[in-house]
Amino acid sequence: MAQVSAQGRQSKPINIPRYRSIVNVLRQQIISGTLNVGERLPTEDDLCRQFDVSRHTIRIALRELRGEGLIESRQGAGSTVLRRSPPLTYTSSISSLEELLQYATEVRYEVAKSGIVVADNDLANRLGCAVGQRWLRLEGVRMKPSQEDAVCWTEVFVHSDYAGIGLMIGRRSGTIYSWIEEMYGVQVGEVRQVLRVEQMPDDLCAVLACETGSPAVEISRFYRLLNGDLVEVAFNIHPADRFSYEMTLRKRGTGDSVNADSPSLT
Repeated sequence: MAQVSAQGRQSKPINIPRYRSIVNVLRQQIISGTLNVGERLPTEDDLCRQFDVSRHTIRIALRELRGEGLIESRQGAGSTVLRRSPPLTYTSSISSLEELLQYATEVRYEVAKSGIVVADNDLANRLGCAVGQRWLRLEGVRMKPSQEDAVCWTEVFVHSDYAGIGLMIGRRSGTIYSWIEEMYGVQVGEVRQVLRVEQMPDDLCAVLACETGSPAVEISRFYRLLNGDLVEVAFNIHPADRFSYEMTLRKRGTGDSVNADSPSLT
């Protein structure tokens, strides 16, 4: 039956796709606890009979719920409830060193381990430094006040010439590179950032509250002074289902901009 809008004009009825209505019903059952975490959903055949739809429609609905992170499906084992609400997504939007500083003030770095290491061949290749260089290594997680789960696992290497900034960890907010600038009177002129997708390391699954074998996004940042010296390298590993990346590209000398909500990960 057609509906009449507040302005008196006749409007067409809103037709919700059948699979979407099924998603809404199952999602509500999960959120309300009717379907508990760890509990299996009815089989596809049972869902077909319950909603009087085809198996194809049920599979589309289950795919939507998997995409929301509410369930997981395994061949031969059916679908199981993972959580009662969609996971929180952490969005990073950074286009300058100043915005990096703002990002760091929004999260708290909790250091679990620290110490001086000497770069062997493997570490030298990883950092892009000379073999034998000494670095202060920090390892821990970044937390947001409003979230119980860690935002990411962070491993930071600071050249030993600037290791004095280790005294500020946990005592002040801000970025490590800004502390280097403040304490030693130098200036960071370039940050190279690399993103890549990998499998979450097994030893970090419990730390970041994610499933074994789940995807992760690693962000590597390489900080250089104006003279080109490498002073800091940071590796951040995010659970892929709690991370998105956003950036804005602008042409020099114009007001034109190009927005890229989902840049390619290589």
